[in-house]
Amino acid sequence: MAYITIDDFYAEADRCTVLTREQEKECFERMKNGDSDARRQLTESYMPIVAARLKHSASTRNSLSLALYCMSALEKAVDSFDFSQDSEPFSHRLSWALRQTVAAYIAK
Repeated sequence: MAYITIDDFYAEADRCTVLTREQEKECFERMKNGDSDARRQLTESYMPIVAARLKHSASTRNSLSLALYCMSALEKAVDSFDFSQDSEPFSHRLSWALRQTVAAYIAK
């Protein structure tokens, strides 16, 4: 999806639904088999967390480029995380990745 403004990004994030742990595992299995819709579904389910993180970053709140930067971090995290393990929730890893991404963006 192409976003024109940061408000478009927030509106899209508000429309996304969060998956349950079982749905995440099912999407992960489908994603491992090459299903691009499963990858998209996993990515979209975590957009509200990205939007919440951006809203709490007061200094960079209205930055669409930061939102896109964070979305690329989300996509990398989805690709590298093993959802079949129960070690830690993906949201914990995503929160850490987003903190790192925002810090790197501000440091640029």
